[in-house]
Amino acid sequence: MSRLVNSVRNAKYNLFGLVLSYFFNFISRRVFILYLNAQYLGLDGLFSDILTMLSLADLGIGSAIAFSLYKPLALKQLDKVKSLMEFYKRAYQTIGLVVLSVGLGLLPFLRLVLGTLPAIPNINLIYSLYVIHSSISYFLSYKRTLLIADQKKYLDSIYQYIFLSSKHLIQIFIIVFTRNFVYFLLVMVGMTILENLLISKKINKLYPYLKEKNRSHLDPIEKAIIKKNVIALSFHKVGAILVNGTDNILIVKFVSLATAGFYSNYVLIRTALNRVFQILFSSITASIGNLHAEKSIDASMLVFSQLNFISAWIFGFSAICLQLLYNPFIHIWIGDEYIFNEWIVFVIVLNFYLRGMRQPVLTFRDSLGLFWFDRYKSIVEALVNLVVSIILVKQIGFIGILIGTTISTITVCSWIEPYVLFKHGFNSSVFTYFEKTLFYIFMTAVAGILAYALTFFVSIENAYLEFVYRFVICLIIPNCFFFLTYRKRDEFKDSIYLFKKLFRRHKSPHNSLHE
Repeated sequence: MSRLVNSVRNAKYNLFGLVLSYFFNFISRRVFILYLNAQYLGLDGLFSDILTMLSLADLGIGSAIAFSLYKPLALKQLDKVKSLMEFYKRAYQTIGLVVLSVGLGLLPFLRLVLGTLPAIPNINLIYSLYVIHSSISYFLSYKRTLLIADQKKYLDSIYQYIFLSSKHLIQIFIIVFTRNFVYFLLVMVGMTILENLLISKKINKLYPYLKEKNRSHLDPIEKAIIKKNVIALSFHKVGAILVNGTDNILIVKFVSLATAGFYSNYVLIRTALNRVFQILFSSITASIGNLHAEKSIDASMLVFSQLNFISAWIFGFSAICLQLLYNPFIHIWIGDEYIFNEWIVFVIVLNFYLRGMRQPVLTFRDSLGLFWFDRYKSIVEALVNLVVSIILVKQIGFIGILIGTTISTITVCSWIEPYVLFKHGFNSSVFTYFEKTLFYIFMTAVAGILAYALTFFVSIENAYLEFVYRFVICLIIPNCFFFLTYRKRDEFKDSIYLFKKLFRRHKSPHNSLHE
Protein backbone atom coordinates (compact mmCIF):
# COMPACT_ATOMS: atom_id res chain seq x y z
CA MET A 1 0.00 0.00 0.00
CA SER A 2 1.32 3.46 -0.93
CA ARG A 3 2.71 5.95 1.55
CA LEU A 4 0.05 8.48 0.56
CA VAL A 5 -2.82 6.04 1.18
CA ASN A 6 -1.35 5.07 4.56
CA SER A 7 -0.92 8.71 5.54
CA VAL A 8 -4.46 9.67 4.51
CA ARG A 9 -5.99 6.67 6.25
CA ASN A 10 -4.06 7.36 9.44
CA ALA A 11 -5.14 11.01 9.37
CA LYS A 12 -8.78 10.17 8.66
CA TYR A 13 -9.21 7.80 11.60
CA ASN A 14 -7.23 10.08 13.87
CA LEU A 15 -9.33 13.12 12.98
CA PHE A 16 -12.67 11.39 13.42
CA GLY A 17 -11.65 9.95 16.77
CA LEU A 18 -10.24 13.25 17.94
CA VAL A 19 -13.42 15.18 17.15
CA LEU A 20 -15.50 12.57 18.97
CA SER A 21 -13.28 12.49 22.06
CA TYR A 22 -12.99 16.28 22.33
CA PHE A 23 -16.74 16.67 21.97
CA PHE A 24 -17.11 14.62 25.13
CA ASN A 25 -14.07 16.29 26.66
CA PHE A 26 -15.62 19.77 26.40
CA ILE A 27 -18.86 18.51 27.89
CA SER A 28 -16.88 16.81 30.66
CA ARG A 29 -14.98 20.06 31.39
CA ARG A 30 -18.25 22.01 31.54
CA VAL A 31 -19.72 19.50 33.99
CA PHE A 32 -16.45 19.52 35.95
CA ILE A 33 -16.62 23.30 36.39
CA LEU A 34 -20.31 23.21 37.36
CA TYR A 35 -19.93 20.54 40.04
CA LEU A 36 -16.36 21.08 41.29
CA ASN A 37 -14.50 24.31 42.02
CA ALA A 38 -11.69 25.90 39.97
CA GLN A 39 -9.02 24.62 42.36
CA TYR A 40 -9.59 21.10 41.07
CA LEU A 41 -8.81 22.34 37.55
CA GLY A 42 -5.60 23.93 38.79
CA LEU A 43 -4.71 20.75 40.67
CA ASP A 44 -5.28 18.67 37.54
CA GLY A 45 -2.95 20.90 35.51
CA LEU A 46 -0.32 21.01 38.27
CA PHE A 47 -0.18 17.26 38.90
CA SER A 48 -0.15 16.59 35.15
CA ASP A 49 2.88 18.88 34.83
CA ILE A 50 4.67 17.15 37.72
CA LEU A 51 4.12 13.81 36.02
CA THR A 52 5.33 15.34 32.76
CA MET A 53 8.55 16.16 34.57
CA LEU A 54 8.80 12.53 35.69
CA SER A 55 8.48 11.38 32.09
CA LEU A 56 12.10 12.49 31.78
CA ALA A 57 12.78 8.86 32.66
CA ASP A 58 11.80 8.01 29.06
CA LEU A 59 14.87 9.89 27.77
CA GLY A 60 13.58 9.61 24.20
CA ILE A 61 13.88 5.82 23.97
CA GLY A 62 10.49 5.59 22.25
CA SER A 63 11.47 7.95 19.42
CA ALA A 64 14.85 6.27 19.01
CA ILE A 65 13.26 2.83 18.70
CA ALA A 66 10.61 4.12 16.27
CA PHE A 67 13.34 5.52 14.01
CA SER A 68 15.26 2.21 14.23
CA LEU A 69 12.14 0.26 13.20
CA TYR A 70 11.53 2.03 9.86
CA LYS A 71 14.15 0.16 7.84
CA PRO A 72 13.67 -3.41 9.22
CA LEU A 73 9.89 -3.11 8.79
CA ALA A 74 10.30 -1.92 5.20
CA LEU A 75 12.75 -4.75 4.45
CA LYS A 76 10.77 -7.39 6.42
CA GLN A 77 13.69 -8.08 8.74
CA LEU A 78 11.55 -9.75 11.40
CA ASP A 79 14.44 -10.90 13.60
CA LYS A 80 15.66 -7.33 13.98
CA VAL A 81 12.10 -6.11 14.68
CA LYS A 82 11.75 -8.73 17.43
CA SER A 83 15.08 -7.77 18.93
CA LEU A 84 14.22 -4.08 18.93
CA MET A 85 10.82 -4.67 20.52
CA GLU A 86 12.30 -6.90 23.23
CA PHE A 87 14.85 -4.21 24.04
CA TYR A 88 12.05 -1.63 24.06
CA LYS A 89 9.94 -3.78 26.40
CA ARG A 90 12.72 -4.15 28.97
CA ALA A 91 13.55 -0.45 28.80
CA TYR A 92 9.96 0.66 29.31
CA GLN A 93 9.35 -1.73 32.17
CA THR A 94 12.35 -0.19 33.92
CA ILE A 95 11.09 3.31 33.15
CA GLY A 96 7.63 2.46 34.51
CA LEU A 97 9.16 1.34 37.81
CA VAL A 98 11.28 4.50 38.02
CA VAL A 99 8.28 6.77 37.39
CA LEU A 100 6.19 4.90 39.96
CA SER A 101 8.83 4.90 42.68
CA VAL A 102 10.09 8.45 42.16
CA GLY A 103 6.55 9.80 41.75
CA LEU A 104 5.34 8.28 45.00
CA GLY A 105 8.58 9.33 46.65
CA LEU A 106 7.66 12.98 46.00
CA LEU A 107 4.51 12.73 48.13
CA PRO A 108 6.11 14.25 51.27
CA PHE A 109 7.28 17.26 49.23
CA LEU A 110 3.94 18.35 47.73
CA ARG A 111 3.77 21.24 50.18
CA LEU A 112 7.03 22.64 48.76
CA VAL A 113 5.44 22.79 45.30
CA LEU A 114 1.98 24.00 46.32
CA GLY A 115 3.02 26.28 49.17
CA THR A 116 -0.15 26.17 51.25
CA LEU A 117 -2.05 23.01 50.43
CA PRO A 118 -5.57 23.76 49.12
CA ALA A 119 -8.59 22.63 51.11
CA ILE A 120 -9.15 19.58 48.92
CA PRO A 121 -9.77 16.23 50.64
CA ASN A 122 -7.61 13.17 49.86
CA ILE A 123 -4.97 15.25 48.08
CA ASN A 124 -2.25 12.62 48.66
CA LEU A 125 -4.49 9.90 47.21
CA ILE A 126 -5.33 12.13 44.24
CA TYR A 127 -1.64 12.68 43.50
CA SER A 128 -0.91 8.94 43.90
CA LEU A 129 -3.58 8.09 41.30
CA TYR A 130 -1.93 10.49 38.84
CA VAL A 131 1.40 8.73 39.44
CA ILE A 132 -0.12 5.27 38.95
CA HIS A 133 -1.87 6.39 35.77
CA SER A 134 1.41 7.71 34.35
CA SER A 135 3.44 4.61 35.23
CA ILE A 136 1.05 1.99 33.87
CA SER A 137 1.32 3.52 30.41
CA TYR A 138 5.00 2.53 30.34
CA PHE A 139 4.26 -1.07 31.34
CA LEU A 140 1.56 -1.64 28.74
CA SER A 141 1.80 0.77 25.80
CA TYR A 142 5.26 0.20 24.30
CA LYS A 143 3.89 -1.96 21.47
CA ARG A 144 2.00 1.01 20.02
CA THR A 145 5.31 2.25 18.58
CA LEU A 146 5.35 -0.74 16.22
CA LEU A 147 1.97 0.26 14.76
CA ILE A 148 3.13 3.83 14.23
CA ALA A 149 6.43 2.84 12.62
CA ASP A 150 4.58 0.37 10.36
CA GLN A 151 2.26 3.18 9.11
CA LYS A 152 -0.75 1.68 10.94
CA LYS A 153 -1.37 4.56 13.32
CA TYR A 154 -5.09 4.39 12.48
CA LEU A 155 -5.46 1.15 14.48
CA ASP A 156 -3.97 2.80 17.53
CA SER A 157 -6.35 5.74 17.01
CA ILE A 158 -9.43 3.51 16.93
CA TYR A 159 -8.64 2.05 20.35
CA GLN A 160 -7.42 5.34 21.80
CA TYR A 161 -10.45 7.44 20.92
CA ILE A 162 -13.06 4.80 21.67
CA PHE A 163 -11.70 4.54 25.19
CA LEU A 164 -11.22 8.30 25.54
CA SER A 165 -14.84 8.94 24.62
CA SER A 166 -16.04 6.16 26.92
CA LYS A 167 -13.89 7.52 29.74
CA HIS A 168 -15.37 11.01 29.41
CA LEU A 169 -18.93 9.67 29.40
CA ILE A 170 -18.37 7.64 32.56
CA GLN A 171 -16.56 10.54 34.23
CA ILE A 172 -19.47 12.88 33.47
CA PHE A 173 -21.80 10.43 35.16
CA ILE A 174 -19.44 10.13 38.14
CA ILE A 175 -19.13 13.91 38.65
CA VAL A 176 -22.87 14.59 38.30
CA PHE A 177 -23.99 11.87 40.70
CA THR A 178 -21.11 11.66 43.18
CA ARG A 179 -19.11 14.91 42.87
CA ASN A 180 -16.15 12.79 43.90
CA PHE A 181 -12.83 13.59 42.21
CA VAL A 182 -11.22 10.35 43.44
CA TYR A 183 -13.84 8.25 41.60
CA PHE A 184 -13.23 10.47 38.56
CA LEU A 185 -9.54 9.53 38.62
CA LEU A 186 -10.21 5.83 39.28
CA VAL A 187 -12.17 5.75 36.02
CA MET A 188 -9.18 7.34 34.25
CA VAL A 189 -6.80 4.69 35.59
CA GLY A 190 -9.14 1.78 34.89
CA MET A 191 -9.90 2.78 31.32
CA THR A 192 -6.20 3.28 30.55
CA ILE A 193 -5.37 -0.21 31.80
CA LEU A 194 -8.20 -1.78 29.80
CA GLU A 195 -7.30 0.12 26.62
CA ASN A 196 -3.65 -0.88 26.76
CA LEU A 197 -4.44 -4.53 27.45
CA LEU A 198 -6.75 -4.72 24.43
CA ILE A 199 -4.45 -2.87 22.02
CA SER A 200 -1.58 -5.12 23.14
CA LYS A 201 -3.69 -8.17 22.37
CA LYS A 202 -4.53 -6.77 18.92
CA ILE A 203 -0.87 -6.09 18.13
CA ASN A 204 0.06 -9.66 19.11
CA LYS A 205 -2.46 -10.91 16.53
CA LEU A 206 -1.12 -8.60 13.81
CA TYR A 207 2.52 -9.44 14.56
CA PRO A 208 2.48 -13.02 15.92
CA TYR A 209 6.26 -13.26 15.63
CA LEU A 210 6.53 -10.94 18.64
CA LYS A 211 5.55 -13.88 20.85
CA GLU A 212 8.26 -16.14 19.46
CA LYS A 213 10.98 -17.03 21.95
CA ASN A 214 13.81 -17.43 19.45
CA ARG A 215 15.18 -13.95 19.07
CA SER A 216 18.67 -12.66 18.62
CA HIS A 217 20.35 -9.88 20.55
CA LEU A 218 20.89 -6.52 18.91
CA ASP A 219 24.29 -6.27 17.26
CA PRO A 220 26.80 -3.79 18.74
CA ILE A 221 26.41 -1.35 15.83
CA GLU A 222 22.63 -1.20 16.28
CA LYS A 223 23.00 -0.71 20.01
CA ALA A 224 25.51 2.08 19.42
CA ILE A 225 23.10 3.87 17.05
CA ILE A 226 20.23 3.57 19.53
CA LYS A 227 22.46 4.70 22.39
CA LYS A 228 23.59 7.74 20.42
CA ASN A 229 20.01 8.67 19.53
CA VAL A 230 18.84 8.14 23.10
CA ILE A 231 21.59 10.42 24.42
CA ALA A 232 20.61 13.11 21.92
CA LEU A 233 16.90 12.67 22.57
CA SER A 234 17.43 12.85 26.32
CA PHE A 235 18.62 16.43 25.87
CA HIS A 236 15.54 17.17 23.74
CA LYS A 237 13.32 15.52 26.32
CA VAL A 238 14.74 17.46 29.25
CA GLY A 239 14.45 20.74 27.40
CA ALA A 240 10.91 20.11 26.13
CA ILE A 241 9.66 19.14 29.58
CA LEU A 242 11.26 22.14 31.25
CA VAL A 243 9.66 24.41 28.64
CA ASN A 244 6.21 22.79 28.45
CA GLY A 245 5.94 21.15 31.84
CA THR A 246 6.77 24.02 34.16
CA ASP A 247 4.12 26.61 33.27
CA ASN A 248 1.53 25.38 35.76
CA ILE A 249 4.17 24.92 38.45
CA LEU A 250 5.30 28.54 38.00
CA ILE A 251 1.70 29.80 37.86
CA VAL A 252 0.81 28.04 41.11
CA LYS A 253 4.04 29.17 42.77
CA PHE A 254 3.99 32.84 41.70
CA VAL A 255 0.33 33.57 40.84
CA SER A 256 -2.42 31.23 42.12
CA LEU A 257 -3.91 27.77 41.80
CA ALA A 258 -7.15 29.28 40.48
CA THR A 259 -5.26 31.07 37.66
CA ALA A 260 -3.73 27.75 36.68
CA GLY A 261 -7.28 26.39 36.48
CA PHE A 262 -8.42 29.27 34.23
CA TYR A 263 -5.36 28.80 32.01
CA SER A 264 -6.12 25.09 31.67
CA ASN A 265 -9.35 25.97 29.82
CA TYR A 266 -7.37 27.90 27.19
CA VAL A 267 -4.85 25.07 27.04
CA LEU A 268 -7.63 22.54 26.45
CA ILE A 269 -8.82 24.44 23.37
CA ARG A 270 -5.27 25.00 22.10
CA THR A 271 -4.43 21.34 22.71
CA ALA A 272 -7.50 20.24 20.78
CA LEU A 273 -6.25 22.18 17.75
CA ASN A 274 -2.70 20.94 18.23
CA ARG A 275 -3.94 17.37 18.34
CA VAL A 276 -5.72 17.85 15.02
CA PHE A 277 -2.53 19.09 13.41
CA GLN A 278 -0.39 16.46 15.11
CA ILE A 279 -2.61 13.91 13.39
CA LEU A 280 -1.50 15.27 10.03
CA PHE A 281 2.17 15.23 10.97
CA SER A 282 2.25 11.97 12.93
CA SER A 283 0.32 10.27 10.14
CA ILE A 284 3.10 11.02 7.65
CA THR A 285 6.16 10.74 9.92
CA ALA A 286 6.76 7.08 9.15
CA SER A 287 6.09 7.72 5.45
CA ILE A 288 8.72 10.47 5.41
CA GLY A 289 11.25 8.18 7.06
CA ASN A 290 10.48 5.52 4.49
CA LEU A 291 10.63 8.03 1.62
CA HIS A 292 14.02 9.38 2.66
CA ALA A 293 15.42 5.86 2.89
CA GLU A 294 14.30 4.97 -0.63
CA LYS A 295 14.31 8.23 -2.63
CA SER A 296 16.53 11.23 -3.28
CA ILE A 297 17.12 14.29 -1.14
CA ASP A 298 15.39 16.39 -3.81
CA ALA A 299 12.22 14.33 -3.35
CA SER A 300 12.35 14.90 0.41
CA MET A 301 12.88 18.64 -0.06
CA LEU A 302 9.87 18.88 -2.37
CA VAL A 303 7.71 17.18 0.27
CA PHE A 304 9.11 19.52 2.93
CA SER A 305 8.33 22.60 0.84
CA GLN A 306 4.74 21.47 0.37
CA LEU A 307 4.35 20.63 4.05
CA ASN A 308 5.85 23.96 5.14
CA PHE A 309 3.51 25.93 2.90
CA ILE A 310 0.41 24.01 4.01
CA SER A 311 1.45 24.48 7.64
CA ALA A 312 1.88 28.23 7.17
CA TRP A 313 -1.65 28.49 5.78
CA ILE A 314 -3.25 26.21 8.37
CA PHE A 315 -1.49 27.63 11.44
CA GLY A 316 -1.92 31.21 10.23
CA PHE A 317 -5.65 30.70 9.75
CA SER A 318 -5.95 28.88 13.09
CA ALA A 319 -4.04 31.56 15.00
CA ILE A 320 -6.36 34.27 13.66
CA CYS A 321 -9.38 32.16 14.61
CA LEU A 322 -8.05 31.65 18.13
CA GLN A 323 -7.34 35.35 18.67
CA LEU A 324 -10.83 36.37 17.62
CA LEU A 325 -12.83 33.43 19.00
CA TYR A 326 -11.06 32.36 22.21
CA ASN A 327 -12.86 34.68 24.63
CA PRO A 328 -16.29 34.60 22.93
CA PHE A 329 -16.18 30.79 23.02
CA ILE A 330 -15.14 30.63 26.69
CA HIS A 331 -17.86 33.18 27.53
CA ILE A 332 -20.50 30.91 25.96
CA TRP A 333 -18.92 27.70 27.24
CA ILE A 334 -18.22 28.40 30.93
CA GLY A 335 -18.75 32.13 31.62
CA ASP A 336 -17.08 35.56 31.77
CA GLU A 337 -15.32 34.89 35.07
CA TYR A 338 -12.94 32.47 33.30
CA ILE A 339 -11.82 34.95 30.60
CA PHE A 340 -8.31 36.47 30.31
CA ASN A 341 -7.64 39.91 28.82
CA GLU A 342 -6.79 40.32 25.12
CA TRP A 343 -3.04 40.70 25.65
CA ILE A 344 -2.78 37.42 27.54
CA VAL A 345 -4.83 35.75 24.82
CA PHE A 346 -2.52 37.24 22.18
CA VAL A 347 0.60 35.74 23.79
CA ILE A 348 -1.12 32.34 24.18
CA VAL A 349 -2.00 32.45 20.47
CA LEU A 350 1.46 33.67 19.48
CA ASN A 351 3.06 30.70 21.25
CA PHE A 352 0.65 28.36 19.49
CA TYR A 353 1.51 29.89 16.11
CA LEU A 354 5.29 29.84 16.63
CA ARG A 355 5.13 26.21 17.69
CA GLY A 356 3.01 25.37 14.65
CA MET A 357 5.43 27.03 12.25
CA ARG A 358 8.20 24.79 13.63
CA GLN A 359 6.20 21.60 13.07
CA PRO A 360 7.35 20.71 9.51
CA VAL A 361 10.99 21.06 10.58
CA LEU A 362 10.46 18.94 13.69
CA THR A 363 8.58 16.29 11.72
CA PHE A 364 11.42 15.93 9.21
CA ARG A 365 14.06 16.02 11.95
CA ASP A 366 12.37 13.14 13.75
CA SER A 367 11.73 11.19 10.56
CA LEU A 368 15.35 11.53 9.42
CA GLY A 369 16.76 10.80 12.88
CA LEU A 370 18.70 14.08 13.17
CA PHE A 371 18.47 14.08 16.95
CA TRP A 372 22.20 14.34 17.62
CA PHE A 373 23.01 17.57 15.83
CA ASP A 374 20.82 19.91 17.89
CA ARG A 375 20.90 17.97 21.15
CA TYR A 376 21.92 20.97 23.27
CA LYS A 377 19.32 23.27 21.75
CA SER A 378 16.51 22.14 24.06
CA ILE A 379 18.60 22.68 27.19
CA VAL A 380 19.45 26.24 26.13
CA GLU A 381 15.80 26.84 25.23
CA ALA A 382 14.66 25.57 28.64
CA LEU A 383 17.15 27.72 30.53
CA VAL A 384 16.18 30.85 28.60
CA ASN A 385 12.48 30.07 29.13
CA LEU A 386 12.83 29.41 32.86
CA VAL A 387 15.04 32.41 33.65
CA VAL A 388 12.99 34.87 31.58
CA SER A 389 9.67 33.51 32.93
CA ILE A 390 10.75 33.87 36.57
CA ILE A 391 12.09 37.39 35.99
CA LEU A 392 9.00 38.56 34.09
CA VAL A 393 6.37 36.95 36.35
CA LYS A 394 7.77 38.97 39.24
CA GLN A 395 7.57 42.15 37.16
CA ILE A 396 4.35 41.83 35.17
CA GLY A 397 2.58 38.78 36.59
CA PHE A 398 1.06 35.79 34.80
CA ILE A 399 1.66 37.05 31.27
CA GLY A 400 5.41 37.05 31.99
CA ILE A 401 5.42 33.24 32.15
CA LEU A 402 3.87 33.09 28.69
CA ILE A 403 6.28 35.66 27.27
CA GLY A 404 9.18 33.55 28.58
CA THR A 405 8.09 30.78 26.22
CA THR A 406 7.80 33.25 23.33
CA ILE A 407 11.31 34.62 23.84
CA SER A 408 12.93 31.18 24.17
CA THR A 409 11.23 30.01 20.97
CA ILE A 410 12.30 33.03 18.91
CA THR A 411 15.87 33.30 20.20
CA VAL A 412 16.74 29.60 20.19
CA CYS A 413 14.41 27.20 18.35
CA SER A 414 13.36 29.19 15.31
CA TRP A 415 16.82 29.26 13.73
CA ILE A 416 18.72 26.25 15.17
CA GLU A 417 16.15 23.60 14.17
CA PRO A 418 15.90 24.53 10.46
CA TYR A 419 19.66 25.09 10.25
CA VAL A 420 20.28 21.51 11.45
CA LEU A 421 17.67 20.04 9.10
CA PHE A 422 18.99 21.77 6.01
CA LYS A 423 22.65 21.20 6.79
CA HIS A 424 22.51 17.55 7.90
CA GLY A 425 19.26 16.36 6.29
CA PHE A 426 19.11 18.17 2.96
CA ASN A 427 22.76 19.23 2.51
CA SER A 428 21.45 22.60 1.40
CA SER A 429 21.36 26.27 2.43
CA VAL A 430 18.69 27.26 4.95
CA PHE A 431 18.31 30.87 3.79
CA THR A 432 15.51 30.10 1.32
CA TYR A 433 13.54 28.53 4.16
CA PHE A 434 14.00 31.62 6.35
CA GLU A 435 12.97 33.89 3.50
CA LYS A 436 9.78 31.93 2.85
CA THR A 437 8.90 31.58 6.53
CA LEU A 438 9.31 35.28 7.25
CA PHE A 439 7.09 36.00 4.24
CA TYR A 440 4.43 33.60 5.56
CA ILE A 441 4.58 35.20 9.03
CA PHE A 442 4.21 38.70 7.59
CA MET A 443 1.21 37.66 5.47
CA THR A 444 -0.42 36.06 8.52
CA ALA A 445 0.05 39.28 10.50
CA VAL A 446 -1.55 41.36 7.74
CA ALA A 447 -4.48 38.95 7.41
CA GLY A 448 -4.92 38.96 11.19
CA ILE A 449 -5.00 42.78 11.37
CA LEU A 450 -7.61 42.92 8.60
CA ALA A 451 -9.83 40.35 10.33
CA TYR A 452 -9.42 42.02 13.73
CA ALA A 453 -10.33 45.43 12.30
CA LEU A 454 -13.62 44.06 10.95
CA THR A 455 -14.56 42.80 14.42
CA PHE A 456 -13.15 45.69 16.49
CA PHE A 457 -15.48 48.30 14.97
CA VAL A 458 -18.58 46.08 15.12
CA SER A 459 -20.38 45.66 18.44
CA ILE A 460 -22.91 42.84 18.86
CA GLU A 461 -24.56 42.40 22.25
CA ASN A 462 -25.80 38.85 21.76
CA ALA A 463 -22.90 36.49 22.58
CA TYR A 464 -23.98 33.78 20.15
CA LEU A 465 -24.45 36.21 17.25
CA GLU A 466 -21.09 37.81 18.01
CA PHE A 467 -19.40 34.40 17.90
CA VAL A 468 -21.06 33.54 14.57
CA TYR A 469 -20.08 36.93 13.09
CA ARG A 470 -16.47 36.55 14.20
CA PHE A 471 -16.37 32.98 12.90
CA VAL A 472 -17.58 34.09 9.45
CA ILE A 473 -14.93 36.85 9.39
CA CYS A 474 -12.25 34.32 10.36
CA LEU A 475 -13.42 31.92 7.69
CA ILE A 476 -13.50 34.44 4.85
CA ILE A 477 -10.85 37.13 5.38
CA PRO A 478 -7.66 35.10 6.08
CA ASN A 479 -8.38 32.42 3.48
CA CYS A 480 -9.26 34.91 0.74
CA PHE A 481 -6.20 36.98 1.59
CA PHE A 482 -3.93 33.90 1.56
CA PHE A 483 -5.39 32.78 -1.77
CA LEU A 484 -4.80 36.13 -3.42
CA THR A 485 -1.27 36.31 -1.98
CA TYR A 486 -0.10 32.76 -2.62
CA ARG A 487 -1.97 31.70 -5.76
CA LYS A 488 0.98 32.25 -8.13
CA ARG A 489 3.62 30.61 -5.91
CA ASP A 490 4.99 27.16 -6.77
CA GLU A 491 4.14 25.81 -3.32
CA PHE A 492 0.48 26.69 -3.85
CA LYS A 493 0.39 24.98 -7.24
CA ASP A 494 2.07 21.86 -5.82
CA SER A 495 -0.47 21.75 -3.02
CA ILE A 496 -3.36 22.02 -5.48
CA TYR A 497 -1.96 18.98 -7.31
CA LEU A 498 -1.76 17.17 -3.99
CA PHE A 499 -5.40 17.86 -3.07
CA LYS A 500 -6.52 16.84 -6.55
CA LYS A 501 -4.70 13.56 -6.02
CA LEU A 502 -6.32 13.04 -2.64
CA PHE A 503 -9.88 14.10 -3.34
CA ARG A 504 -10.37 13.81 -7.10
CA ARG A 505 -8.04 10.88 -7.73
CA HIS A 506 -6.28 13.02 -10.34
CA LYS A 507 -2.83 11.68 -11.22
CA SER A 508 -0.27 14.50 -11.37
CA PRO A 509 3.50 14.72 -11.71
CA HIS A 510 3.67 16.46 -8.32
CA ASN A 511 3.32 13.62 -5.86
CA SER A 512 3.25 14.54 -2.21
CA LEU A 513 5.00 11.51 -0.86
CA HIS A 514 6.45 10.27 -4.15
CA GLU A 515 4.87 6.88 -4.21
